[in-house]
Amino acid sequence: MEIMTSPYKFAKDSPSRQLLWELGQLAISTQEGFYAHLDRESHERERLHQQALAAATAKHESVRRTAEQYWERLEEQIKADQIRRDEEEQRELETLRREKVEHEIAERKRVVERARTIELEEKRIAEVKRLEEEAADRRKAERERQDAEAAKRQQEELEKAARQKDEAKAAEVRARDAATAAQKARPAPVVKAPPPIPAPAPRVQQSNPTTQSIRDTQLEAEHSRYLEIHSALKELRRFMTAQTKQNAQLKGAMGDMRREIRKSVGQLRDGKGANRVQLQTTIETLKKAATVAEPQVDITMFLASPPQIDDRNGPALLVYLLNIFAKAMIAQFINEAGVKPLIADNLGTVASHIFALDNFRWKGISLVDVLIAKFHVVCPVLFGIYGNERTLEGKQRLGWWREESGGAFVPEQRHFERMTGLGAGFAGISLKNYEKARAENPYPDKHYWTSLARIVNVPPEEITQTHFVVLKGIIENFESKILHFFGDAAIAALRLSLIELPKRSPPSVAAKSLAGLVDVLKRDKKLIL
Repeated sequence: MEIMTSPYKFAKDSPSRQLLWELGQLAISTQEGFYAHLDRESHERERLHQQALAAATAKHESVRRTAEQYWERLEEQIKADQIRRDEEEQRELETLRREKVEHEIAERKRVVERARTIELEEKRIAEVKRLEEEAADRRKAERERQDAEAAKRQQEELEKAARQKDEAKAAEVRARDAATAAQKARPAPVVKAPPPIPAPAPRVQQSNPTTQSIRDTQLEAEHSRYLEIHSALKELRRFMTAQTKQNAQLKGAMGDMRREIRKSVGQLRDGKGANRVQLQTTIETLKKAATVAEPQVDITMFLASPPQIDDRNGPALLVYLLNIFAKAMIAQFINEAGVKPLIADNLGTVASHIFALDNFRWKGISLVDVLIAKFHVVCPVLFGIYGNERTLEGKQRLGWWREESGGAFVPEQRHFERMTGLGAGFAGISLKNYEKARAENPYPDKHYWTSLARIVNVPPEEITQTHFVVLKGIIENFESKILHFFGDAAIAALRLSLIELPKRSPPSVAAKSLAGLVDVLKRDKKLIL
């Protein structure tokens, strides 16, 4: 410690002055130490601050480097994702181009195939026309020959009658001359010769109705009844539309149910158990409709053989939706089974099951006539109806469809596809085994047998290619079921349908195609007809 030297140590001044001076020196020393301490603290704080700044700078630099690294990785990932997306888009574009090329190739093949089919069909039609013209010429020549022979016989009979008449007159003259001569020789009472016996008048045979005409009349009456049912269903549709305009709640429910049924039927496909969901959805929808009591409708209008009862009313919404279901099923038979007849059995199972359920019967009677009425409209040959396939009226009777009302008929190939699908669909409905089922079969196998017999029994001169196509549709793929239901009688029916009928009918492509099933049965079923 520095020793302070007072200037007043040896002075003769008072001690108080000396004390004051020392105190001043002490204050100066203390202030200098205070400021020196402050300087040291300031320097220390500056050093710590510099260290903190350096640490913060280092931390900031570390964070910056980490962010740059993350950004670089993110950019790399973005670039990789972009490259991957570009590659995927390129692959998709390549796939689309390839599919487009394949589609164009397939379309060209279809066009070529269609042109080939049309060419073959035109050749076939020309051949059929030539054969028909030859047959017509032969028939015409045969008729002319028969007419000539009949005219010749008639002329001979007339000449014979004239000769007999002349001979009778000559005999009468001779007898009269002889009588005159005898009277002159010996008088005798004059006896008048008896008048000539008149020739018996020709007997007129009364034309009794033949078995064929009686049968045709019955078929036409039955067909007309089902056409009346079809008209009544159209009237029901208009009636329900009018009801929805007065009842908004009914309109919404009816529209939803109609769409649900069409959607479910449109999703039906081939395969065991493949239609379980669609069938259940349709059943639930129809059950809801069956609970809607109003409006009511006379159910007997939709039955071919209605019972004679007083209470004829039933839920109109149920019948309306069954009609929607039947119409959708017919469309499936045409569009799906017409191209792939094997699916008809599965489709027929769904249709038969719906009309078999007690929930959708009326007083225990199945409303399957709603569906059968549509078959009568689109495929009349199933029920023994025939007509001239070369006339407009005949085509309408045979079930040829028009693209639009009053327009042109569908092409022949499309017509045959429709008839194939409808024939297979009819077999799929009518050949169902309900032996182990609790429900009653709505359309038993007897209807199949009746339809088969009606087609086979069409007069040979009236049978058309449409008959052969439908006959093939109801037989092909159903041979095993036919044998199961009808036993030995089935073999006789198949022989008559596949061998005898084509043989006694005018030659045609459809007849040859039907006859070709004989070889198929022999090869696949080991069944020799």
